Amino acid sequence: MEGMRNNLANWTKKIPESEIRRLLKNKTKYYLAGGLPGNLPTKIFPEILRELADYYDADEQNVINEFQYGQTAGHPGLRKVLAERIHRRDGAGIISGEEEWEKVLITTGSQQAIYIALDILINPGDIVVTPSPAYLGFITTVVKVGGHVVTAPTDNEGLIPEYVEDTIVKAEKEFGKKVKILYVVEDSDNPKGTTLSFKRRQQLFNIAEEHDIIVICDSAYKEMQFEQRIPTMKTLDKDNSRVIYTSSTSKEAAPLRIGYSIMPDFLLAEAEKSKGYLDLCTPTLTQRVAEIYYDKYIDEQLPIIINKYKERKDTAYNALIETFPEGEFTNPTGGFFIWWQPKGERAY
Repeated sequence: MEGMRNNLANWTKKIPESEIRRLLKNKTKYYLAGGLPGNLPTKIFPEILRELADYYDADEQNVINEFQYGQTAGHPGLRKVLAERIHRRDGAGIISGEEEWEKVLITTGSQQAIYIALDILINPGDIVVTPSPAYLGFITTVVKVGGHVVTAPTDNEGLIPEYVEDTIVKAEKEFGKKVKILYVVEDSDNPKGTTLSFKRRQQLFNIAEEHDIIVICDSAYKEMQFEQRIPTMKTLDKDNSRVIYTSSTSKEAAPLRIGYSIMPDFLLAEAEKSKGYLDLCTPTLTQRVAEIYYDKYIDEQLPIIINKYKERKDTAYNALIETFPEGEFTNPTGGFFIWWQPKGERAY
């Protein structure tokens, strides 16, 4: 049996089992190992499912139409709802509203959108610059597709633009090729909880333009902001050619496992092709639940969810300040994560 393991692809030997997934198998009242959503709209989802049941029960044709393989790019109804939401939330600089719904790609979680982006862009040996520290689910995906991860320093405001530029120059000199992708989590990043100022977003976008680098802008925590949202870097991408914008329902509606993204125009057809090879389509039923939730309920539910997360963050932050050894803490303005670095220590 052991000899049969020699048939495994090389990437399986480079990437160990996820420690986070291993810890998820354990049942515990207070889960502090990873970004597990813990505040769900439990009363709304049963109501939506009853509404859908009535809709399907009313006409068999409704069942025939929707209990079938769907469009690879996503259910049109959900794409229209999310296109309008992105427009209202993030501005016309990204999308003009429902009429541009075909720009929205639905994925099975935003992790799939990240995988798709790397799948269609990275050749073995290509260079990807990430923050240090960075979301492990991104780093391991880069390794899986054969890319080289090069990290750039961060502070309590996220990526430091001048160090990013320095990292790019050094990486291109060392590897003898240009950097292809810069990975950015703008809001309440995993694992530090930092949020980039709009000035830094502008600076990072300008650096990407100057060095002709594609930006993967991971906005998974865009909805989970305790204070006013800062405009996304995607609004700077006026001709939709440089920034891959990904977001998720998973933080405010975790059971749905639905991500959504806006790809640069030259990537959209290739992204849809890649998704087709992965799962053909995201399940229609969960997309329909998401469509109703984001059309009718999200605006009334989101303040409730955010207030509860902020209360938890304040409690955790104050407890850490009181009980942890002296060090540097992040005090996030959204999301799930607080970061502590011991005083005088360089290792995390």
